[in-house]
Amino acid sequence: MRSLFGFYKSEEDTAGATEKTSKDPTPASSPKNKSTDALAVPPVFECDVSAEGPLQEIRPLTDDEKKVFDKIKADVPELIKDLPPVDPEAVKFVDEEIPLDIEDWLTDECIARYVRARKGVYEETKKALRKTIEWRATTRPHAIRPDVVEIENKTGKMYFNGFDKLSRPVIYMYNHKQNTKEADNQIRWVVYTLEMCIRHMRPGVEKVTLAIDATHWGFSNSVYLGTAKKFLDTLANHYPERLGRAVVFMPPRLFVGFYNLVSPFIDPVTKAKVAFINPNSTDDAQAQTDNSSSPWVPIEECFERSKLEKDCYGSWEFQYNHTIYWPAAEKEFAQFKASVVQDKGDKNKEVKQDDKHATEETKKDKTDA
Repeated sequence: MRSLFGFYKSEEDTAGATEKTSKDPTPASSPKNKSTDALAVPPVFECDVSAEGPLQEIRPLTDDEKKVFDKIKADVPELIKDLPPVDPEAVKFVDEEIPLDIEDWLTDECIARYVRARKGVYEETKKALRKTIEWRATTRPHAIRPDVVEIENKTGKMYFNGFDKLSRPVIYMYNHKQNTKEADNQIRWVVYTLEMCIRHMRPGVEKVTLAIDATHWGFSNSVYLGTAKKFLDTLANHYPERLGRAVVFMPPRLFVGFYNLVSPFIDPVTKAKVAFINPNSTDDAQAQTDNSSSPWVPIEECFERSKLEKDCYGSWEFQYNHTIYWPAAEKEFAQFKASVVQDKGDKNKEVKQDDKHATEETKKDKTDA
């Protein structure tokens, strides 16, 4: 899967290379990067739940997996017991007013995803869940502040915007707009984006779609191999079963050649999620019809053109404009924070009322005695 994101380059590959600015490296000559001329079209974070259309079918658990699911459900008190405190380093990057969300996060759907991802093996599922629970407790991924990762979003190299035909949140990736090199913050930013997508999944949706523009793909704008490995580890360990489709637009021949070379060794489930699209060629779309194992698909299989950005060959008049997108992202985070803080306050109030009621009952029992 590393090839999908241009993850080839090692840090040694760039040793001695001229340092580029991390502020605004986007080539002015690129027709897709005229951010100053971008239309004032706001991003879409809310899915139209009234719109008719199918949702991605989620594979039901097998009988054996259901048994593992039931055992894990019984283990929940043990899984959330004795959680480690938030990491002192992580505190610098999170909003401390946002409470830990383990109990809300550990839903039946969440447990089922881990059961599927670990092939229904009980011990591995339990271990994986506890690992993620501890990770969420120490790093608080849901509470990463927008100001921490804003630098990563400034060029519009990756962001959440809109939904595909199956109502899955779409993360657009324009690798040629790479503008930073700090691996830890890049990972933080990916996590921030995933958490944002998850917050806006409608009921029945559990996965995201990646829309990857490979038009300008090359080694020079690839992510460091070490960063890529950490990125993939984070996805596999803490966001299993969250990738619905990875759609690569206009992949160059070298890209396709490498994929064809490694595809026999890719897990069939993962391989089925990979799609190549060449909007200018009907031959590539026909290849999927003639060969079900071909990654080439027509654009309409994945997206409605009216809801797909023009830079990814749709007809939606959206171009990334940081002065429009980022205030919307900050507002989204503020609304999320207000909601969870309010929920925490309501729960604390309920607990106090229950405690008060229990105390009064105890006093009454003593008086009656």
